[in-house]
Amino acid sequence: MQKLGASPIHADILLCILCALPTFEALFATVRASKAFHATYVQHGKRVLNSVAFNYVGPALPLALQVARYDSHLSPEGFNTGLSDNDHNTGLQVEIKDVYPLVNNEKVVAEWENLFSFRKKDMRHETSQLTSLESWQFRKAMHRLMLYTRLFPTDEYAYCITSNSDCVDLTTKLEKELLTRQEFLSDCFTNELDQLREVATFALEIIRWVDNVDSSDMIASNRDFTDIALSVGPAVILECYKTLGFEPLTETINKLCTDTTPDYFEDKSSRPLLAGYLFKSVSAVLENRDANDHRYVRSVVLNPTSGDSGAKLTLGTYLFPSLSMFMKGELHRNPVEIKHVEALLVKTPFKEIYEDIYSKNLKLPAWHDRNDDYWICQACLTQFVKDHLHLWVIMKRKEAKERIANDCWYGYNCRTQVHKSNHAQQLNHLCEPTR
Repeated sequence: MQKLGASPIHADILLCILCALPTFEALFATVRASKAFHATYVQHGKRVLNSVAFNYVGPALPLALQVARYDSHLSPEGFNTGLSDNDHNTGLQVEIKDVYPLVNNEKVVAEWENLFSFRKKDMRHETSQLTSLESWQFRKAMHRLMLYTRLFPTDEYAYCITSNSDCVDLTTKLEKELLTRQEFLSDCFTNELDQLREVATFALEIIRWVDNVDSSDMIASNRDFTDIALSVGPAVILECYKTLGFEPLTETINKLCTDTTPDYFEDKSSRPLLAGYLFKSVSAVLENRDANDHRYVRSVVLNPTSGDSGAKLTLGTYLFPSLSMFMKGELHRNPVEIKHVEALLVKTPFKEIYEDIYSKNLKLPAWHDRNDDYWICQACLTQFVKDHLHLWVIMKRKEAKERIANDCWYGYNCRTQVHKSNHAQQLNHLCEPTR
């Protein structure tokens, strides 16, 4: 019997086990439990962290990672995983410092999803009954809302009660703030903005519910109260829901704005930088956009039917790892190929991919030429991406002058690429089958 971890076969098995772990807690416990597991982690730390992060968070990982990186400097002292990773990581690569905020935020998102499912879909179950697509759409929108509430307002002065003497300076601040918010939201597709608005509307429903239960009449006494509450973020609103009161909100506002008084929320003076906090900016972006543009397919979180979810897949601003399903044939199951593809897709707006397919002669003959009179439905747009995405990826690699391996005879339909990493690494599968 060989000692565990003494052979390359052992190392591959240990790596597969680490990559399959569902949580970071399980990962840290496993690595501490065995020198063999620890050695495997030290050698493949990047891959393991990324795999466990995706297992834990799901396909909304890229947005979740953005929020976590914003929060990473707030990680409490003393949080120690017992692991280290000194590599300089970029893009989708998860770092040790991202783990605590990633886990903390995911717990909040999971609780929101359970609440949303219970109130909107199935009140017989307290855990989420959303389909995988609905869950992905909800979580992506919730993470985007989290990021928005962390970035805006850009000035804590927004929480102060303004007087008439501040109006001149305030107008300039307001114009600049609204422009910055619109620039942030303009990167989203219309379906993403609709989903963001739906999730934010649900958060407002929870705020109103707490107001009724608490009998504090906060909303009646302050016209900007719901906007103030929304601006502090989903985590605080969730705490208000769980405690059946607005103490978590008032505590947060007191920290943000030190000159608040006990009657802060009773003052009916306007807070212009918070009024219409999210919805005004979303509406402005949509008004400047052609709502009939087929690139901005409308969709909400819950699908009208659950039996044909494949025909209702939505495209986000970026093709996140969850949309690796858009890759042709067996490519979405090729762990080596998808890792590189995701790194490329996550930083490229879909509208740029769409333009490249037409402008760089990648379009297949079976598809119509683009013109102003030609419209494409959501299901066809999904198929359009499936037919062309692998062609676009290989084109981008050639433009970057990357080394392209020899084509596999079976191309994107090759099944060996799924379970043999050496085969996946040595041959190019972003090609048409010849067998």
